[in-house]
Amino acid sequence: MTNFVLVHGVWSGGWCYRETAAALRRNGHSVFTPTLTGLGERAHQGGEAITLETHIRDIVGCLEAEELDEVVLLGHSYSGMVITGVADRLAARIKGLVYLDAFVPQDGHSMSTLLNEALAAPVAAQFLDGFRGNARKNGGMTSPLPAEVFNVTSAKREWLNRRSVPQAFATIEMPLLLTGESDAVQRKLYILADGWDPNPGRYFANKYAGVPGWETARLPCGHYAMLDMPEELAELLVAFA
Repeated sequence: MTNFVLVHGVWSGGWCYRETAAALRRNGHSVFTPTLTGLGERAHQGGEAITLETHIRDIVGCLEAEELDEVVLLGHSYSGMVITGVADRLAARIKGLVYLDAFVPQDGHSMSTLLNEALAAPVAAQFLDGFRGNARKNGGMTSPLPAEVFNVTSAKREWLNRRSVPQAFATIEMPLLLTGESDAVQRKLYILADGWDPNPGRYFANKYAGVPGWETARLPCGHYAMLDMPEELAELLVAFA
């Protein structure tokens, strides 16, 4: 049995892992799908003052409160930032990190700086200018992009659009400060969702292909692999664990 902790990305919530979590539990694994502050069922706690640090503490709190060890910790998209911060503080509890079409930061990176690294300059500027403009008009909150942007399967688009909520722009802008302790986690997996563009995940999948300690995999789907291919995602996680 493995303890899986699955962390959702920007604008969504733990609810997005419903089918993947069910598949993992059918195989006897323990699965936790915490929701980050201000999102999902915790949307009533939302506000412009929430930062990346808030979300790192959410997941640190989950691991500590549930007394979890030997954790496979997965972060989707934005939450590559989150799980890296968690691993920097609780490396001894984590046996593997999984980046699901996610940002992989180093010390001092923010999601916004990584967008500039991972995408062509005009494309990155389009995303970031949109986020900033939206935040200025909405009290520091960024509104969800529609599911169509991420090529989510048509059967799940309405569900994702209905459930997604605004998120503080500060979470995207805040740099991650690392001590280097996360390097103690020896096994890492990058899963590229290979069915949409412009996908910053391609930059990270290529960067870590063949690097010692890293494995890479691809799923032929849109950005939200847990919606498009939940069973296949579960199979990759079980194989990695």
